[in-house]
Amino acid sequence: MTLQDLYQTYLDASPKEQIEAAINASAVVLSYLNKKADTEKAAATYLMLIATYVGADGNVQAAEYKFCKAVFGFDFSFDEFFKMVNAVMSDETIEFIDSVIDSAPIEVKSNFVALGVAICSCNGTMTASEQRLLKKYLD
Repeated sequence: MTLQDLYQTYLDASPKEQIEAAINASAVVLSYLNKKADTEKAAATYLMLIATYVGADGNVQAAEYKFCKAVFGFDFSFDEFFKMVNAVMSDETIEFIDSVIDSAPIEVKSNFVALGVAICSCNGTMTASEQRLLKKYLD
């Protein structure tokens, strides 16, 4: 399946289905991370992953905040979310996340990508930067 196919499938889903799909992909990803590292390191990696997807276009939007709040259940403010994403985003973080995703088995990797598509396109669009980030995980 191509990135465009995943994106279209996501856009064709209802908001409830979009959130459910992200929750399901998230559960697979988090389970995988917990098997690879202790809980604290897995949680930190998970946070880096979310921040990488949210910050992929260099922008943190209210739609991303609302979507992530619904999917991940966090209870911090938009300003705290914005600061967290900006604090985590760096070339080193992206390289680390790339290595985590690249080392995952294909069935887990597909969930990393599905989660990325959900987060990156929760505002109804996917920027060229977001597409570049996600496309490299499909190769």
